[in-house]
Amino acid sequence: MRRPLQSALLVCLIAMAGAGAVAREDRLNERVFDRAWELAGDRYWDRSLGGNDWGAIRDRFYPQAVAARDEKQLYAVVNRMLDQLDDSHVYATSPSQIAWSKEPPEERDMPPARRLVRLDGGLLLLSFNQFDPGDDRWIRQAIEETPGLRGVILDLRGNGGGRDDVLDKVAGIFTPERRVLIRLTGKRSIEEKTRGSGDRAYLGPLAVVVGPDTASAAEILAFFLDENGRAFSVGQRSAGAVTGGVDHDLPGGGRITIAEYDIRTANGVRLEGNGFTPRYRVPTATEPNDLALAKAVALLKGEPR
Repeated sequence: MRRPLQSALLVCLIAMAGAGAVAREDRLNERVFDRAWELAGDRYWDRSLGGNDWGAIRDRFYPQAVAARDEKQLYAVVNRMLDQLDDSHVYATSPSQIAWSKEPPEERDMPPARRLVRLDGGLLLLSFNQFDPGDDRWIRQAIEETPGLRGVILDLRGNGGGRDDVLDKVAGIFTPERRVLIRLTGKRSIEEKTRGSGDRAYLGPLAVVVGPDTASAAEILAFFLDENGRAFSVGQRSAGAVTGGVDHDLPGGGRITIAEYDIRTANGVRLEGNGFTPRYRVPTATEPNDLALAKAVALLKGEPR
């Protein structure tokens, strides 16, 4: 009689453990969802929340979040909720996605973060995938160490944005004095300026190439250089993803980005949802022929426009 009793007890314990794990998962789902909902409602720059009834939004998506069976499903629900704000810089990132983003680019089957090519005719081609610390020093060093430099091409077609302090420094490489770059409006207003490079500023010929994947800080840089007459702009309209996102931690190791600031250019243009359209519109595909790069080269060489 003891063996059946032991078996029954083991089955009971396994069932209790499984129920406990489900309960813990439900509680984590609830905590992640509620924290994301609260942060968006409290921190989003538009106090009307895009005209949404935020309480009704919670009632709609909360049951789906609690019922999510795994991390992927949970974050899909959270992002569907955040999509109601229709803002490029409001989204949640799961712990798995964060871990993946920290892997080396080659392990993620992605191109290198930076690329430098010295082209014929004394032209320098620079591309970088986002605005990370050190990018400004890398750009400045490449310019100063290129002998016989006759023009620079910034290829921003694959640049998705990044840190605003790095943007300020990169924009400042091409202007001797500080200039207003953008104005941010949220719970407080901020006027952000380029750093300015004084005598070290590069004031030679410059072209910037943009496309549909050019986003956020990269769009701001392209608009600034074009608007100030510092660069030829080439390619196709950019992504139109320009609000001021701030990261916050979520329970369980995830992260939420909230657009805490609306952003306008120095002269009041809103790029969010509109993007930046370059002056010379050329297809941005690199295969079979890179027409955008060819146009940038031609402009810097002074060929007929």
